[in-house]
This record gives sequence, structure tokens and C-alpha cells, in this order.
Amino acid sequence: MAKSATSLLIISVFHCCFLLSLSQAKDALKPGEDLREAKTLVSSNGVFELGFFSISSSSSSNHYLGIWFKNDPNKKPVWVANRENPILDSSGVLSIRYDGNLVIVDRRQIPIIVNSGMLATTTNTSSTLLDSGNLRLEDGDNIVWQSFDYPSDTLLPGMRLGWFNLGTQHLREQFLVSWQSLSVPATGSFALGLDSNNRTQLKVWHRNGVSRQIAFWDGQRLKFMIESSSEDYNFSFVSKPDEVYITFNTRENYTSSWFVMSSTGQIQEYKMLGQKISMVNRSICENTTVSDATDCYIVRPSLCQDGDKFSEIKGSMPNSIVISDSAHLGPSDCEILCRGNCSCTAFASFRGDGTGCEFYYGDKRALLGIIGVGKSIIYVRGDILPKPGDTVTALESGEQNSRRLRLLVIIPVVSLLVPIIVALICYIQWRKQGCRGGKGNEDSMRRSLERFLFQIGSNVAEFDEDKPEDRYNRKKDHELPLLSFSCMATATNNFSDENKLGEGGFGPVYKGVLLGHEIAVKRLSKKSGQGLEEFKNEVQLISKLQHRNLVRLLGCCIEKEEKILIYEYMANNSLDSFLFDPTKKMLLDWKNRVFIIEGIAQGLLYLHKYSRFRIIHRDLKTSNILLDAHMNPKISDFGMARIFGEDEVRAKTNRVVGTYGYMSPEYVVHGHFSTKSDVFSFGVIILEIISGRKNVTFCHSDRSLNLLGYAWDLWKEGKGSELMDPTLSNSCSISQFMLCIQIGLLCVQAHPGDRPTMSDMISMLSNNITNLPAPKEPAFSTHTSYSNLPSPQYTLNDATFSGIEAR
Repeated sequence: MAKSATSLLIISVFHCCFLLSLSQAKDALKPGEDLREAKTLVSSNGVFELGFFSISSSSSSNHYLGIWFKNDPNKKPVWVANRENPILDSSGVLSIRYDGNLVIVDRRQIPIIVNSGMLATTTNTSSTLLDSGNLRLEDGDNIVWQSFDYPSDTLLPGMRLGWFNLGTQHLREQFLVSWQSLSVPATGSFALGLDSNNRTQLKVWHRNGVSRQIAFWDGQRLKFMIESSSEDYNFSFVSKPDEVYITFNTRENYTSSWFVMSSTGQIQEYKMLGQKISMVNRSICENTTVSDATDCYIVRPSLCQDGDKFSEIKGSMPNSIVISDSAHLGPSDCEILCRGNCSCTAFASFRGDGTGCEFYYGDKRALLGIIGVGKSIIYVRGDILPKPGDTVTALESGEQNSRRLRLLVIIPVVSLLVPIIVALICYIQWRKQGCRGGKGNEDSMRRSLERFLFQIGSNVAEFDEDKPEDRYNRKKDHELPLLSFSCMATATNNFSDENKLGEGGFGPVYKGVLLGHEIAVKRLSKKSGQGLEEFKNEVQLISKLQHRNLVRLLGCCIEKEEKILIYEYMANNSLDSFLFDPTKKMLLDWKNRVFIIEGIAQGLLYLHKYSRFRIIHRDLKTSNILLDAHMNPKISDFGMARIFGEDEVRAKTNRVVGTYGYMSPEYVVHGHFSTKSDVFSFGVIILEIISGRKNVTFCHSDRSLNLLGYAWDLWKEGKGSELMDPTLSNSCSISQFMLCIQIGLLCVQAHPGDRPTMSDMISMLSNNITNLPAPKEPAFSTHTSYSNLPSPQYTLNDATFSGIEAR
């Protein structure tokens, strides 16, 4: 009896202590208070906790501010405040700043405003953590900001996913974004939210644009396309004129179930029973109700011999290819890249935090020897362990097993060394000869495809497993991928007319898809004026150029009589397709046109002054200016470009090449070209951009003037504003417009010495200099000028690569 009384007393004491600690726990932060490392806020009923945390499985010392379940022993955050701006150590402090905003600072005293999405307008604010897991910044009874409006990767009961402030300039979307990896809370590859086109559909997106429907609202309930325990939840769909969203609640008190958009592309369903948390992966590839199995989001069935499944082993990656600038890529990105190339045998994350990609393309049998040698997680295509009945059985103990293991390692290694040595010899020979001919063997083509893949978004580095420090530090130059003709035919649907983007002066250009990436394929016509010399020139030049305003060359193909270039695909086609189209030109307001002019100028300045080689383009025109999805201008077509020596000022050619209306007079008449030749072409482009008219097709009713002559006459008469494209009348100031006319006329002056350099041009455009020199009469101001000039034999091509007029 005494023992029972003692036990009851002990339990009562502990219970009282627990209630006392709970009552003393703060759930709010007020002005003048702060929250430091090792201190937390706890919601009123002890459901959620807010504080600073680090990730034990990560090799970094980064710290974050987050919210987690109080009873979760792992403290897995359901919301992270500074996922893109980690604190580098444990010096973080959360407080309400003098202006009423919730701010994190560390020893560097660099403020991170938690409520940056909706700033406080008063200084009398406080912050409270609710039992729902919602962190609020409040001004009395008014909610200034709340974390539920800015979710991370977790959907808690009461949270909303959808679109808000519809019909206003402050349109806002709420969606989940996965972590980059299990150890990195930064935004990852997957997002979950309502589709913008059909807001009754719940979808998952990958960063590459591929999407998969997860559920849809049928008018009465949410129907899932994947297996789920939907009967445990009350889902609601709300559609109003200013907002459309989906939300859910559980049938339990407080939060007992929630969903997570995982870094691997799965929707994870969590349940809490007491202090126990259970998790179920609701993979969007389980495909329980969709009849077409190929509609899986990540796993797209392919013809790879070893299939699309990957086995997990621990070991040390053999010689591999690493994407050197891939800190933003998580395991799911690596898997998709490897899955899309049947030659990829295995992949792994080469950084300690689970980010970065490295790939292995060798014989899978060689991986048997690295199992257990190292702690890295490696994902191998297909089955890695021998199947029952195979010659190679499970590893036995003792000396016999050691001999077998050595044989298993030595034989594949030797078998790999021979082709590697042969390939190395071929590679050295190929590098000496340049990017030219032959189908090549399967290994080289496989490597070329892999180089193409990494050329898309990153630099490629090869690493030696015998030098671990090289895994991070040693970077080798990468060569341009040489692809096969059959590969190009497949990518462009056998060069079908449906894929044709346009017909350039040197041949047709097609849209293609290679390894999941959109590309532009320039197929040199056998009858074109561009021979092997121009083709090789374009390959050698542009492959060495790296600038945001230059189009990127991704690969080439030289096979028999076929010569093909593979470029990055430009979603918005060429500049001329906008400027000279009566409907599309209205999409180019004054701000966009100035942005394009400045971008072209930056690209030319790089070519003339800052690139590895001093380059004269010689064929600059509006059809050679391509526009990406964000309307960034990119100079293309380097078939006619020439390299200048450091001390060269001018060069001469007996074969004048270029485009009528854009070539400088000294080039047409004498074959002389210099950086000032490109400046002349740029001046023509400026006048075309601001007027919306094409130089060679412009005709004035009263005089035989081209665009240059007409602009000159208006300038002399003080009527320059009459040159303005009528669609710019509401977005352009007269002073800015007159400045651009003056700059354009300075560029097209007859004597090259009178024209400004590209450095001068950048200064004129960026500083709005008003005291510019007066321009002199431009060259070729009438339509008859060209025909009256004696000139050497020249070739005029209205378009080369970017002659894809429909782009």
C-alpha cells in the first residue's frame, strides 16, 4: 500500500512539473523580446514549437528558423522561415524590429525579414504561434501576416493551396515546394498546387515543366488520382471572384494528419497517434486509377535494357562524370537525368548534403567491387546483386570469398581499361582534327549524348576516384558534343515539316527534342553558300563563347555529307518576327525595346573586347537576334564571323558576305571590315527597333529613301518623333526616343572613324548622355546607293541560322 502511494505521489509530481513547464512556455513574441538558439515558442496547448534548428544529417553548419510538432522526437520542420537564406552558425536571433516586422539577424547583422511577403505598417505588433501550426504577426485584432499564406513543403489542416487576389495586380499563388534534399530545406524540384489553366485540378510540377494531375474537384468532392486515405479528411474547394483554393481538415482534435511534398517527388501522408508519427509514401507513380501506365510523372517507361528502377547501394563511386555547378540539383533531378539516358548505369549525389549530381556510365559489374567501400549512397539501374542461379553467387566467408571478390573486381576493371585507352587515343586524334566526321563507336556517341545533356545547364568536369579532393576542386575543359545523324533525325521526327522553324540562307532549321530538352537544329543545305570552312568556323567560334546575350551552341554533327549544328531553343523566336509583324509588335513596348537594344550592345561589347578572341560578327541583323522565354536578346549565327588579333584594326577579304541593308559601306565597296562594321549593323538595328520598319523594304512616298535616309531627313528637320513606331506612343518619352535616333545615326555614318565604339555605345545607352556629337549623313541613304557602288564579288544571304523567320 505504501509503495502504491509513493508511486502515485511521484506520478503526480511529474504531472505537475509538466503542467508547470507547459504553462511557463511562451507562445508569443512581443516588442523588446527576442528568441535565441535553444529557446522556443510553444503553442498554447503544446502542439507546435517554433525555434532555430540545424539538420543533424547535413555536413553543413547552417541553421534555420522553423516550426515542428512538439512531440516529434526528430523535430522535422513543417515550415521553414529562411529556407533560401540559412544562418551560418548558431548566432541567430528572432525579434520584432522597431518598424514592427519580424526579423532574423545573426552575428553578421544582416536582417532577414520573415514577413517580407506582407510588411507591417505599424510598430505595435506581436507574433503568436497557434495550435494549428500557424505563426501570425498581429496588430491587435488585425492579422498583418501569417505563415499559412507562405507554406514550405508541408500542407497542414487549415492551410490553403490556390490563387488569391484574382483580377488585381497583386495576384498571389500558394503552393508547396519540396526541399532540395533530405538535408537541404532550400526550394527543390517539385511543387504542388492548383493548375493555373484549370483551377479545379491539383497538380505536381517538376522544375523542368513536366506536370502530373493528382486530384480534381468534381463539384462535390476531391477525387484523387493516387491512392490516399481521403476518407480521413474533409476536403473543401472554394471558388470566389477574387480567390480559388483548396483546403482540408481532419476528423481529430488539433493536427493529427498532414501531407508533405517530398524532395523525391512523392506525396507523403503523415499521421500522429499520441507521440507516434507514421508515414506513408503516396507516390505519384503508383497510378491506381489512371488506365495509362505511361502517364507516370517521373517514371516514364523506356526501352532501356535494365529498365527504369534503381537499386540503392552504399560504396564509393568509380570514375564518373560530375555536373560541377549542380548545387541546386537534388536527387530527383539526378534520377531524371540518368533515367533519360539508357547509357547511364548509376547516379549519386556527390555533395554531403545530398545535392549535386554525378553519373557512372561503365559496366555495372564493376560496381560489385565497391559495395561497402565508402558510405556514399549510389543508385544503380536495375538489379545490382546477382540473381539466384547465376554464376556469381552470394559472397562467402574466408579466403575463397576474397579470391572471388578480387576476380570480380579485376576482370571488369581490365575489361574497362582497354576500351578506355582506345577511346583516349581516338579522343586525342579527334581533338587534333576538330569537330569532324564519322559515326564513331557506341562509347563515343554515348559520351557525346551525355556531354550534350550537361552542356544544357552546366559545365562538365571529369574526376578521378583515386584523388578524392578532385571530386570538388579539379575541373577540366569540356569539348563540344559530336552527335550522330540518326540521333538528329530522331530528335526532329526525321526532319519533318511539322518541326521546321524556318528556312535560312544556309538551310532549314528544325525544332527538336533530345534527352527531354528542346533544341534548334540547323541542317546545312548541300546547295547553300556555307561550306565546310564556314561550318567549322561557326563551331569553333561559338563553342568557346559564353555570354547571356549570345546563343549557346550545344553540339554538332558531321557525317558523310551532313553538317548540322545544335543550338539552344529560343521560345520567342527572332526579333524580326516581332518587329515587323503588325500584331506581335504591340507586345514590344518601349521598355522592352530598350532592354533588347542594351542586351545586343552588351553581347557585341563582349565579342569585340572581352571574349577569349576578338570577334567581328559580320552578319548582324534583326533575324539573327533571338529572344528567349524572358525576352532576353541573344546574338546568333557566327558562320561569317572572323577572329581579330589584338593589334589588328582592320582586315580585308575578297569574298564579301553579309545581308543587304546591314553591311557597312567600306565592307561592301572595298571588302574592309572591323569592329566598326558591326557598329554600322547595330545602328541599322536600333533604327529598325524604334521605328518598327525594315530598312531594305522601307519606301517613302515622296523620296527614294530607305529607312536610314528617312531618319536622317527627319533628324535634320527636327521631326525625329515622326519616326516612332505608332505602337510606342503611350509608353515612350520623346527625349528618350530622340536620344536613340541620335545614337542610331551616329552608328551608321559613312566613315568608320566617325562611328562610336561599343564601349561608347554602352555609356551612351546607360548614362542617358545628352551632349552627344551631331551625326553626319549616313551611308546608303537611298535605295539606289548599292547598285551604283563598284564592289568585289559578294554573297548576300538574307538569313543564316536565325533565318528561321517563323521563330
